[in-house]
Amino acid sequence: MKQFAILGYPLGHSLSPQLHKMLAEELGEELSYHVFEISPEEFDQKKAELFSLDGFNITIPYKVRIMDSLDELDQSAKNHGAVNTVSIKNGLSDKTKTGFNTDCVGFVKTMEQNGVSLSGRVCLLGPRGTSAWRRAPRRAHPATECALRGCEVVIAVRQKSMKEVQELAEHIHDISGAKVSVADIDTLGQGDTGRFQLLINATPVGMYPKAEASPVKEEFLSCVDTVFDCIYNPKETLLMKKANKAGCKTIGGMGMLVWQAVAAQEIWFGKKFTFEQVSRVIKAMQNLL
Repeated sequence: MKQFAILGYPLGHSLSPQLHKMLAEELGEELSYHVFEISPEEFDQKKAELFSLDGFNITIPYKVRIMDSLDELDQSAKNHGAVNTVSIKNGLSDKTKTGFNTDCVGFVKTMEQNGVSLSGRVCLLGPRGTSAWRRAPRRAHPATECALRGCEVVIAVRQKSMKEVQELAEHIHDISGAKVSVADIDTLGQGDTGRFQLLINATPVGMYPKAEASPVKEEFLSCVDTVFDCIYNPKETLLMKKANKAGCKTIGGMGMLVWQAVAAQEIWFGKKFTFEQVSRVIKAMQNLL
């Protein structure tokens, strides 16, 4: 039986073991999935245990730190500057540890499954400062993926963070060639901001247990076609409720969580999932909340 794990700190009640067990069953595979809750102080002395496995997932605060311990990086990891999946393969003389970023696949597949074309103008609501992006780099990937597909991207943050986030905007422009700008999140909906084909909430605003909050003013939603909220608990955030009222198409974050795990297992097992299989797992995971 192959051995896998989730690495992070703190992990709390991680959904990863249940999620990966469901996915493996869909593939007809068996796996053992462990939780490695390792403090930053213990990381260097305990990381060798991870490399005895067949692979593992990574969450905060190790998506960047783990990169120096790997032998190879997939292009996705290079583009996003972060790793959330590691595959460990036996070579002729040693094991090869390769890092991937499947968070980006999770976003793209979620859009595809919901019939959303990544084109036109995209507004991403981001957390404060580049340090926040590094703590939770998954939240930067939608902007990067949209830019790589030719979208015009506006990253909206609090005014005091705009200068710092400009570095991220310039990085995304450099690797994509797309137009990427930074805006004040508090001014969205004031004046003529133009129309956005997609609004992405990559902030924690509206997440359980503080679910009675929305990251943008309701007036702004009249300028938006589709709203994607990266939050998966609650299933329907206050932002999504307001967006539905404004006539927007809405998508919650559970699909992205599941699809990034799907991409990881496709790497580990070398098998492909069908949309029907993934849809069953998304529904089952939503029922756990």
